[in-house]
Amino acid sequence: MKKKTLGVLLCASMIGGMLAGCGGGNGGTAAPAASDSGNGGDAAAAKVAYLTPSLDVPFWRYVRHGVEDELSKNGIECVTYDSKDDANTQMSNAQDAITKQVDAIVISPTDSASCASVLSLAQESDVPVVICDIGTDSGEYLSFISTDNESGGKAIGEYIASQLEPGTEVAQITLNQARINGVLRKDGFDEGIATNNLVDVDFKQMEKVNRSEGETYAQDLITAHPDLGAIFCHSEDPAMGAASALESAGRTDVLVAAFDCSPEIVEGIRNGSIAGTSAQQPVLMGRNAAQAIVDHLAGKEVEKEITMDTMLVTKDNIDEVYDTLVEVALDDGGES
Repeated sequence: MKKKTLGVLLCASMIGGMLAGCGGGNGGTAAPAASDSGNGGDAAAAKVAYLTPSLDVPFWRYVRHGVEDELSKNGIECVTYDSKDDANTQMSNAQDAITKQVDAIVISPTDSASCASVLSLAQESDVPVVICDIGTDSGEYLSFISTDNESGGKAIGEYIASQLEPGTEVAQITLNQARINGVLRKDGFDEGIATNNLVDVDFKQMEKVNRSEGETYAQDLITAHPDLGAIFCHSEDPAMGAASALESAGRTDVLVAAFDCSPEIVEGIRNGSIAGTSAQQPVLMGRNAAQAIVDHLAGKEVEKEITMDTMLVTKDNIDEVYDTLVEVALDDGGES
């Protein structure tokens, strides 16, 4: 099994037509299989569960669309389970999916530690698992589709460093540091800002990864550190919350850096409320996770690890990269 890295400029060629998804909600109704390809010529009989951390977060809706649409195109039934950002709920969802005799599971873990228990359960039942983002502390899995989080954090850190004077104080609103991707984003950003000797003075860990947390933590940070020059948010919705908090406080001098993307982030970059973002490719990540399942069911070899690049998006290149950004990162199947 090899490890493969996918560059962002090759993404668009991998995107097929946008077909209807298959399933939704916690144990939601799945669409019937429509065609026959894979699974040894019997893909129409296959059923896959996608376990997502929270459909309240736009990023996971983009991943879900990629998973569901790619499976649907291959005639594979899919049910998406919403874990409501709770590890116990995700375990219960995994138990339900295995009881219903799914042929495979795609999981985006609620956190890296709890994923190990899901992997153990699936292994006991001989159900292959593909991990799509976040990662696991341990356990056996078929394939891991991830983002180069450290590189993405470094890229946005370098950009912020180029916009501020040496020695400027900055802070972060991070993912829970029990998540491997959150640790890597934080470390990468710190490496990036070091290129201009910026000082990371504080960070706040999110639990729900929503706008309210971003707004509250941004208020806390500018109160505790009145000389802040920038705040880096590890996700798109909290970044919009931080921008709102800074606007309310009249702090136009504080830059907001983001990770991930959304239509609001795009608009924020264009109007200047967001300095820039390292955008993941969640739709494409979901498609790659689904394709790993399709290939496995067809008896093909599957890449053990696929690492995907981020796209640095700023006011200087937003128009140039926008069309690609929509294809790989901003399509939720028409839900929004």
